[in-house]
Amino acid sequence: MLPSQTQFFRLIPAEFLTTSHYIFGQVKVTNTGMIGVLSDLRTNYMEVKDANLARVQTPDVVINYSPLMWVVKDRLVAVCLNKREHIGPSPLQRGGYVNIAKYPVQITTTVYELEGFLEWAGRFEFSAFMAEGVNDFIIVYNAVLVSTQYPSLKIEKPAMLFHRSYLDTLVVSKKGIQEISPG
Repeated sequence: MLPSQTQFFRLIPAEFLTTSHYIFGQVKVTNTGMIGVLSDLRTNYMEVKDANLARVQTPDVVINYSPLMWVVKDRLVAVCLNKREHIGPSPLQRGGYVNIAKYPVQITTTVYELEGFLEWAGRFEFSAFMAEGVNDFIIVYNAVLVSTQYPSLKIEKPAMLFHRSYLDTLVVSKKGIQEISPG
């Protein structure tokens, strides 16, 4: 690797949800943030450092701790982040310089309900949304996730990455759609 291509790594805290387990730990990311880790096609797993593992029905009861855990990316339903900046740079989040509208949404799966905002260029089209980009994860802002079977599991975060293959339904509320300036 040439000196100009040196990658700088940092650890960011994240919470991960599968259909059955809740994981809290840290992930090593580059300047592409969590979206870069999740969309890296060279590997189908990711490493979680200082990982705590709990069941969805008892998220406060750690059943295992490990200094290093491997998580299969296709099995992740959601990745919860404490800061929007942890997602990655705006061009990776939104695909460039365009006018963006915020759409209030409710997403359901067989295990979770998620409410928050999608940022989308122009009029929202579900078919385009589901086929957009190469990343399997949808970014939901100001997100609130609740387990349908175990309502004590409730996570509120400024940003969540939701795996589109787990989506059962998506509702866009006509009220509250706002246009935001390009960033």
